[in-house]
Amino acid sequence: MIAIRGLAQRVANVFRWRHSRLTLAAILLLASVVLMGAGLAGLLMTDGDEPVITNVGEIPIYDNGLSTATATPLPTPPPNDSPMARMIIEKIGVDAPIITLGLDEESVPEVPSGPYDVGWYDWSSKPGWGSNAVFSGHVDWTLNGQPVVGVFYYLHDLGLDDVIKVVLEDGTEYSYKITGNVAIEDNDPNALKMMGPTPDDVITIITCGGLWVPDWSNPLGGNYSHRQVVRADLIEEEPLLPFGLVP
Repeated sequence: MIAIRGLAQRVANVFRWRHSRLTLAAILLLASVVLMGAGLAGLLMTDGDEPVITNVGEIPIYDNGLSTATATPLPTPPPNDSPMARMIIEKIGVDAPIITLGLDEESVPEVPSGPYDVGWYDWSSKPGWGSNAVFSGHVDWTLNGQPVVGVFYYLHDLGLDDVIKVVLEDGTEYSYKITGNVAIEDNDPNALKMMGPTPDDVITIITCGGLWVPDWSNPLGGNYSHRQVVRADLIEEEPLLPFGLVP
């Protein structure tokens, strides 16, 4: 994990994160190894397990994160700036708090410090702001020496048109319909662009998947063979209603 953090830091030193969201998306993919190692990932898998991956729909790849020369203008009226509160995915039983993540003091992307939180990266768009909001979470973890499932353990079970909801602290709710759930090999360069800006309002969720490959030099080390990536398009915004009104 030290080697991966060092590599991510060297990349971060070349580009300033405030000026290059796509570059930071690339760093995030490097830091996904930290995401796994921090949770001692792979403890739920046995030597006989087959890779658990899903490939349905597609996730468009944009040059420099955009399909056109300029980004889609922000919505009018101005987008809601209320903090995010929870992510709800009814099909797989997720109703989890959303925490805000950025870079640590070494310019490496932070990761959730527990198995049940969903992390939103503050270098990506916010839901409802017209571009790509990027989230991550653990697939598994260990508590008191025992393996437990992470918030996105069943992410591979999601299919096309399943709905993901993001709820803000003021009660505003954004609904997104899944258009792609794909497994990407750990070293696939196209994965980087999936976390960059987009011309439409979407969310991208990343977790680990595939086959756990142990690092025999480290009893707790290893890596998953794939990243499971979900993309969903905004279909509805349900604004906060004045007190006393019922939709």
